[in-house]
Amino acid sequence: MFKNIAFFIGVSIFIFSPHSSHAQYGSKMVMIDASTSYDEVVMPEFFSTSVKIDNDDVPPEIPVISTVKFLKIPPLTGNRERVSRLIEGIGKDVPPEYDHYGYEIRRYMADSVNTRVFEDNEYLIEQIKNVRKAKVIASYWQKLLESEITEIEEMMANDGGIAFSVRTAFKQNKAMVRTFLISLNSWIDANENLLMYVLKDPNIYELLYPEIIIIDSTTRREFYNFYTVKQTKLIDIKIYTSFAMMIH
Repeated sequence: MFKNIAFFIGVSIFIFSPHSSHAQYGSKMVMIDASTSYDEVVMPEFFSTSVKIDNDDVPPEIPVISTVKFLKIPPLTGNRERVSRLIEGIGKDVPPEYDHYGYEIRRYMADSVNTRVFEDNEYLIEQIKNVRKAKVIASYWQKLLESEITEIEEMMANDGGIAFSVRTAFKQNKAMVRTFLISLNSWIDANENLLMYVLKDPNIYELLYPEIIIIDSTTRREFYNFYTVKQTKLIDIKIYTSFAMMIH
């Protein structure tokens, strides 16, 4: 499966250490408060000749998400950990080396609607490609999570000895995963839709940060709508601890 992803998007994403079966990372997992750790999401404002995308003239700092050497996930120690792992990289932070899907999605999405897309057509196209790479990775992650949920459901149906606390945790984590996947896909789609709209006629946008000057009223209104959806979906994805640093 991992080789298929790398082939599809044209880059080598997953790299495994020959000694990774001995990796330990449980002690590094922490929960963080996404509501207080990062800047709030600013909604756009519609004006007579422009769309204002920020509340000051200082662009947000783009998170630095470098490539990492991915390691093989350590073996499971039991049913409780298997259930807990469903939300790793979602509601639980996990070291980048073990976050094979979420980390790469964030890396490709980190700079997706940088204002440079309004000034550099090649950069705009590059960001569209990056968002589509993130979409491919998200689809593989979704398939993996849904497969794991199905297997755990079958296991619990056939094993009456599984603790009630584990069953309860599974219900909660399954609900979180499925809600997250909806938010994840909607967020990626909203970024792609906005970038594709700009690509239709990229030369009509003039950047005067924090405003995007758009003379044509129809285009300005449509751009505002696409940007509003993008920001709304950004709010939704930032609820999840691992995605709280995202700015686009």
